[in-house]
Amino acid sequence: MILFAEKADELKNYTCSQNAFLPHHVTIPLCQEYNTVCNPLVRSGDLVTEGQIIATSGKEDRINVHASIPGVVEDIVECQCPNGKTEKAVRIRLQGSFDFLGKQIPSRPVESLSAQEILTHIFESGLINTFNVKKPVNLGKQIKEFTGQTLVVRLFDDDPSCITDRLLAKFYFERMMKACGYMLKALGRNNIVFVYNSKLTPKSLFDPFMTETTDFLEVNSNEYPSGLKEKIIAGFNKNTKNTKAGKGKNTDIKLTKKDLFIDSSTLYEVYKCVAKKIPSINRLVHVSGNCLKSSCFLNIKIGTPLKDIISQIGGLSKKPKMVIINGRIRGTTASSLEVPVTRYVKSISIVSSKNRLDSKIFDCISCGNCRSICKQNVFPDVIYNHVINFNNYTYEGNNLDDFLKNMISKCLDCGSCNMICPSRLPLTQIINMLRDDYNV
Repeated sequence: MILFAEKADELKNYTCSQNAFLPHHVTIPLCQEYNTVCNPLVRSGDLVTEGQIIATSGKEDRINVHASIPGVVEDIVECQCPNGKTEKAVRIRLQGSFDFLGKQIPSRPVESLSAQEILTHIFESGLINTFNVKKPVNLGKQIKEFTGQTLVVRLFDDDPSCITDRLLAKFYFERMMKACGYMLKALGRNNIVFVYNSKLTPKSLFDPFMTETTDFLEVNSNEYPSGLKEKIIAGFNKNTKNTKAGKGKNTDIKLTKKDLFIDSSTLYEVYKCVAKKIPSINRLVHVSGNCLKSSCFLNIKIGTPLKDIISQIGGLSKKPKMVIINGRIRGTTASSLEVPVTRYVKSISIVSSKNRLDSKIFDCISCGNCRSICKQNVFPDVIYNHVINFNNYTYEGNNLDDFLKNMISKCLDCGSCNMICPSRLPLTQIINMLRDDYNV
C-alpha cells in the first residue's frame, strides 16, 4: 500500500542538521520508555549539571533519566507527554556551564572497549530503542536478554510520513556504521542485516563496512507496512536465496523475532553514548507542517517545549489545529505546544484544519474497509464489535474463542485499519488491549 510520494526529492531540501536554541526551562518526564516510570533523585532547589542522573528506576539494570541542561530544579510537576499520557516530570531552569555542549570529545574505537563496557555505557546513558516508536524500550535490557543471531538495522522510519531516520542515514552514515560495530560486539554476534531503500541509500555506501556476514533487504520504504518487524522477517526469509552478502556469497541468515531490530535514530544514539560518552540528553527531530514558516532537522534538548522550537524556526504562519508526533500513521497527537520533547520523539508536524484528521468516533457502518486493507486477513470490525456491543463481555473466562484469538495474534499493529475507518473506531487499540489481557 503506497501512502506517500517518494521522499528522495524532499531529502534534497536538507543539507545538515542544526542545533536548536537553548531553552530557558526544560520539563523532563520521569517516564521516557514504554511502561517504565523512574523515581526522582533530585528535589526543588537542587543544582544539577548537564548529563547528571536526575531519576532512576532503582532496579538492578537501572534505567536512568538525565538532566539535559545545567541549572536549578524548580519543582517536580505533572506534564502532558507526546504519547498523550500525563507523567511526573522534573522542571529545570537553565543556569551554569555545560559539560558536553560545545566540547570536542574524541571518538573511542570499538577495539578499545570490551562488550561489557559497551553494554554499561548504553545502560548508564538511558538509551532507548525507537524501532517500534509506539513502544520505545530500553536498549541495554534488549542487549542483555538477547538470544537471537542477527542485528537488523532499518534505515528509514516505520511510518512513511516521517523522514527522520532517512535524514540520519544521509548525514551520519559513517557514524551509524561505527555504532553497528559497537552493537555487534556488545551482542557477541557477527550477523547483520540492513533494511534499506536503494533510491534513498545507495548500496555502494555499505562497501567499506561489509563482511561475509553482512546481508541486505531492499524494500520500498513508502509501501506501508514494509518497515514493521513481521514484514521484514517475512520479506527477508522469502528472498534469502536472492540476497547477496557483502563479499558476494549467500549467507545462511534466517531472521526471527528473537533477533534485535533497531533504527537509524537508535544507532546514532549508540554512537554518541559509546564513542563520546554522551548520555541521552538530545534528540535529532524533523520539524515540519503547513502551519510553520519553514521546516528543519533540529538537535533538541530533551524536555524542550514545542513552543520554544516553533519560535526558533520563525513562528507560525497560521493557527494550528493539530500537532502530530512521530507520523500520521504510527504517531499520536500532542495536547498542546507545552508538551516537551522526549527520547522517543522523532518528528513533529504542526498542521492546520485543512490537514486535520477527524477524531470524532461514530458507530461502525460495516463498510468492510478495515478487512480489505489488512494484509494479515484480520477482521478488526468483528473484534471491535465483539468487545463494544456485548454488554456481558468481561475480561475473565474464555469470552474470546479460538477464531478471535487467532486473528489477534496475526495483527501487526500497523494501524492501517484505524487510518481507513470512516467511523474513526479505535480498532488497533482494542486489539492491543485484548492481546495484553490474554497474552496472545
